Amino acid sequence: MGSATSVPTCPKNFDQHDFSAIQKLYDVLDDDGDFEVNCKEVAQIAEIHVANKILVKQQQLKSNETRKTLTTEDVTRRLNNEVSAIKSACLTKINELRQRRESDLKQNVRSIDNKSNELRAEIKRLEIASPPEKQAMFVSAVSVDDRISFKEFFKYMRKRTQNLRELYPEHYKASTTN
Repeated sequence: MGSATSVPTCPKNFDQHDFSAIQKLYDVLDDDGDFEVNCKEVAQIAEIHVANKILVKQQQLKSNETRKTLTTEDVTRRLNNEVSAIKSACLTKINELRQRRESDLKQNVRSIDNKSNELRAEIKRLEIASPPEKQAMFVSAVSVDDRISFKEFFKYMRKRTQNLRELYPEHYKASTTN
C-alpha cells in the first residue's frame, strides 16, 4: 500500500479477506501511492457512500413512522386503561384526562412528524447532491483534518464489506475457489 514504511495490519476479530479488500480499494483510490486520496479518486465509492446514507436515512424514516404508530397506539391504550379505572369517580376527571392525553399525543405526533420531515429533507439533499458534493461527503466521512486516513477509511469500510463485494467481485471469487 503506497510508499510508506508502515503497512496497516488486520485487527483481531476482523475477517482477513475483508481487510485485504479494504486495503485493495484504498490502494486503487490512492493511485499515486502518497497515502492521500483526492476527490477525483473517490467518485465510485462516493456514489456508494451516498447511496448507503440514503438507505440509512430511509430506514430511520421507516423506523420513525413505526415509532409514531406505536406511540399513538401506546398513548391510546394507556388512555383507555386509565379512563376505565376512574370512570366511576367523576366525569370531569375523565374529560380532563382525555384532554391531557390528546394534547400529549398531538405533541408526540408533531415531534415525530418534524423528525420525519427532517429525514425527508436530508434524503432529498443526498439524492440531489452533485458528484463533487457526494465526493466531499465521502471524504469528510473518512478524513481527519480534511485528509483521508487509512485508519478512518478502515473504520468506515469495515462495516461495508458488501460494497467491497460489489466493487471487487473477482477478488471474492478468487478466495472462494482456494
